[in-house]
Amino acid sequence: MTTAVTVPVTVTPDAAVRIAALGIQPAVERMLEYARRRLPAPDRIEITLYDRYELGDQPGLAIEVYSRRPFDPTDSTDRDLDRWMVTEFPPEILEHVVVSHRPGASHAG
Repeated sequence: MTTAVTVPVTVTPDAAVRIAALGIQPAVERMLEYARRRLPAPDRIEITLYDRYELGDQPGLAIEVYSRRPFDPTDSTDRDLDRWMVTEFPPEILEHVVVSHRPGASHAG
């Protein structure tokens, strides 16, 4: 899959502030581009903060890519995404960001 896809991206205000404070906007843009081009049938992307209790009060960033494609236990999308993330980004970026692929029907919350 290498076609460009228009996918709505929602970034919570708190997540936007955290991205700016960490200075990782270029890395986040690369992750979004990968999700649009390489993940199957992306429907929407949401970027939010999540609590990381093991690291005190420093929140992490969750990039969740929702897909219209049904769940398939034999699909390698998650493994491919993880491999790409650790190959392309240093630990200093990855310690702050989690990208998740969410197959199945989209349910806007």
